[in-house]
Amino acid sequence: MSVVTKVAATTIYVASVPQPGHPNEDSFFVGRLAVAPLAAVFDGQGHAEGAAKKAARQLERLYTESGGTLDWMRTAKLLDSHLLGANKSAMVASSLVEEVISICAVGDSRAYLVRDGQANILTEGASKQKLGSGAIQPLLKQFGAQDRDLILLMTDGAWTRFSLYQLAQTVMKNLLSLPELPNSILKQASKGGICDDMTVAAVVIRGR
Repeated sequence: MSVVTKVAATTIYVASVPQPGHPNEDSFFVGRLAVAPLAAVFDGQGHAEGAAKKAARQLERLYTESGGTLDWMRTAKLLDSHLLGANKSAMVASSLVEEVISICAVGDSRAYLVRDGQANILTEGASKQKLGSGAIQPLLKQFGAQDRDLILLMTDGAWTRFSLYQLAQTVMKNLLSLPELPNSILKQASKGGICDDMTVAAVVIRGR
């Protein structure tokens, strides 16, 4: 499955593939409001297709109700409460408001910043507690956006196959075909076989 969304100076591409023979336990949400484009990927825990999709639907509702102006700490806590008593899900999200990028990570999905040909992990040290545990400690970051920044959001089925160098090289090889970047990352990650669901969102930022 692939999705393309273009809002203002931000273009978002998403691709997701399931483990063969199993339903896809990952999910994603793309927010299309021009004032606050957003991307989020979710990774349900063990036979938890419903948990990831439930969290994505709830994020969509909160995003719509707030007009895109999410308080990420409050949002993460609300999503955590929404999944209590159900299966759990990891989440990593990125939003852009007034040229400031916000990152929110809960669990073991990752966000990367690719800038000037270098890839860096934005979610190093994130707590392993997932949405629905009732004990989350969201990792929150904010920084100024620069022209040609690229944010990658990846579930653990995808990111565990890459070193930072390999990820940066994959991005550089796709600079002229960014719409294909998530699929290229998934293709590279699948070379040793698909042992988990894999989802990648690429958030491409261009100066106004």
